[in-house]
Amino acid sequence: MNLEQYKSQIYSCLRCGFCFDHEEGSQQKICPPYNTYGLESYGARGKVLIARAVLDGVIEYGPDVADCIYACTECDACVEQCFKYLDLTAIYRAMKQDLADRDLLPSELTAVNDALEAEGNPYRRPRDKRLSWAPGTERVGKSADVLLFVGCTPAYLRRGIAQGAYRILDAAGVDFGLLADEECCGHPYLAFGLLDQARAVARRNVERIVSAGAETVLFSCPGCLRTFREEIPHLLGEPLPFEVLHVSEACEQMPELARLRWGKSSRVATYHDPCNLGRGLGIYEPPRELIRSVPSARLTEMPRTRDRSYCCGNGGFTRFPHESMAIENETDRFAEAVQTGADLLITSCPACDTAFLDARRRAQADIEVLDLVEWLAQLV
Repeated sequence: MNLEQYKSQIYSCLRCGFCFDHEEGSQQKICPPYNTYGLESYGARGKVLIARAVLDGVIEYGPDVADCIYACTECDACVEQCFKYLDLTAIYRAMKQDLADRDLLPSELTAVNDALEAEGNPYRRPRDKRLSWAPGTERVGKSADVLLFVGCTPAYLRRGIAQGAYRILDAAGVDFGLLADEECCGHPYLAFGLLDQARAVARRNVERIVSAGAETVLFSCPGCLRTFREEIPHLLGEPLPFEVLHVSEACEQMPELARLRWGKSSRVATYHDPCNLGRGLGIYEPPRELIRSVPSARLTEMPRTRDRSYCCGNGGFTRFPHESMAIENETDRFAEAVQTGADLLITSCPACDTAFLDARRRAQADIEVLDLVEWLAQLV
């Protein structure tokens, strides 16, 4: 049982309830599934109690347990507020491994897994169409010091993000390449508890990047970046042989990108911190600095921001088995953005971008939704 390794942490839970609401006293829920279902079994304290009951032999893994655990968006809000600094998301991940080992993966996620195995992406889109968004083929398979790792969602669903990142790098004069045989980073496998599959795809992607001669790999997707920066070194038992950066970090650290000057844009923007980029990787200021660097643009913040940012409800591929939960939480967060009075909602994550575009369509709102690289690409 994978859960055994977290036994001391599970028994250390004080059941204080800090993982339920914002500690400032606003009573705003921090956990999307707990916000939607209102049952303690969907919140952090409840999931830890379930874990303890499993360890103690009081209950066994089953579909009801799977429903609670796979509702977790892995947003790390509970981890951020845990009084005992417990690695709660790691506990849930261990439970997912146990559930997957017992063939208790929800059917909706089994279908996603089948798509990954068949086409190398969770959407079952053709492998040979992965780079059809690119403006040309001259960078495909190109050996270069810098590589743009596109990711599944920008490659197939939010192609404006992939095109935006490409255009920014091109405008800055960066010599970069694209993998001809890129496939999923493995994040879905990790979210499902399928470590063997995650390890196999990680090894393939690392070998491809090394073969391409890349020393720096850039990402517009925080899920991909976090997988490479934090997960793959543990999966493979060795450090990455190259540097990995989010595009917003690269715009500060790479000389060619740092020299870029953006065109004027009289927009009032509000910024949503993606969970993987913010709480997951601690990247809060680079996106904001880029927004502030645009002449005439103004940034207005939502009440819940940075480490207190509220999840869009779509992390961890929860939208597949828990669509209504994802919709409710993306709607709540989108409404918070609208209330700022901004005319532009910016995020730095293709999953968040997709969620807010969906919420905007339902609300028929005027506020525009763009990923940061999409917006900046319009200004080069």
